[in-house]
Amino acid sequence: MNRMFLTLVALWAPTVSPVAAPLTVVGFNVEAGDASDHVIALQLEKSLGVDLWGLADVWDEGGWPDRLRAGAAIGEGSEFGAVLGKTGGDSRLLVLYRQNRLQRLAEAEIMEARLSSREAAPLAVHFRLDDEVEFWFLVVNLADARDRRIRQAEALARWSAHQTLPVVAAGTFNFGVDAESGHPDAAMERLLMAGWQWIRPIEPVGTVCGSGDRVEDFIFLTDPGGDWGARAQVMYSQSNYCPDSGRTSNHRPVQANLETAGKEPVITGSMPERQIRPFFPGELEPGERTEPALTIVPEQTPSHAGAHPEGAGSDALPDPENRSRAALLRRLQALEAEARELRREIEALPD
Repeated sequence: MNRMFLTLVALWAPTVSPVAAPLTVVGFNVEAGDASDHVIALQLEKSLGVDLWGLADVWDEGGWPDRLRAGAAIGEGSEFGAVLGKTGGDSRLLVLYRQNRLQRLAEAEIMEARLSSREAAPLAVHFRLDDEVEFWFLVVNLADARDRRIRQAEALARWSAHQTLPVVAAGTFNFGVDAESGHPDAAMERLLMAGWQWIRPIEPVGTVCGSGDRVEDFIFLTDPGGDWGARAQVMYSQSNYCPDSGRTSNHRPVQANLETAGKEPVITGSMPERQIRPFFPGELEPGERTEPALTIVPEQTPSHAGAHPEGAGSDALPDPENRSRAALLRRLQALEAEARELRREIEALPD
């Protein structure tokens, strides 16, 4: 009798569905023209809990994309895939994604929002999260000039109006919004009128060194047919992040945590606190001196949306214990170049 009663209770008891982990997204303008890929890769390596990176102003040469991807993977102890934009010359857009949570289905560049051959077209990647929720992740680096920026925002608004999935957009929008008031400029108004929601950071912090409390870097969400919750924060909010040096970006990264079930997310994941001066590989503890691998086998590109990208991003990172002589020589050359920069800075200092 007791056994039958327990069986009936078990059958009637409600099933508790597993709670999906929030998706952690970071948008970061790495300012490749005035930064060191080794230092930026180490920032990614020392970050925690980030599933998806939207990186702007990435140099396409010198091993930048491979080194940044390796830094994200080593830091998380998880394989990361990469999608590098084809436009923008030496200032590309790059998406890095955690492969055990995100399946890449397709990608596209929004050419309508590219107004000159020098600019990187916004890069959109279609993902499936945890084998359940699909969405678009969009990375942008809009123009500084107001009129051009308005035209780009209008093109993005038209593109998003045709999407049937949520869109998470990150990057440098150059809207120049005051962090305290949040009053939008004309280009930002175009996006807000099209249903874009600014995931406004918890604390008002400017995102670019030397621009006071102006916000140039944003994360937006459009939510057609979904019920997403979101919270954001500006990373490296401490004052000693600025001024930047010739090895660090002058942009602060912006992080958002997204809940696909509409709950209010809790901020998780972090980036390391910036020291007064940037850290270098030789200054780390002995157990932290692994330099990100420089060479990664290219991914295969999916042929169409919805297709499973066989082999895409499945390449494993080289074992740091077995790094090639050529890779070590490239690392040595990079460190020597940074040493030369330091000498020039020292020589420029007053006695």
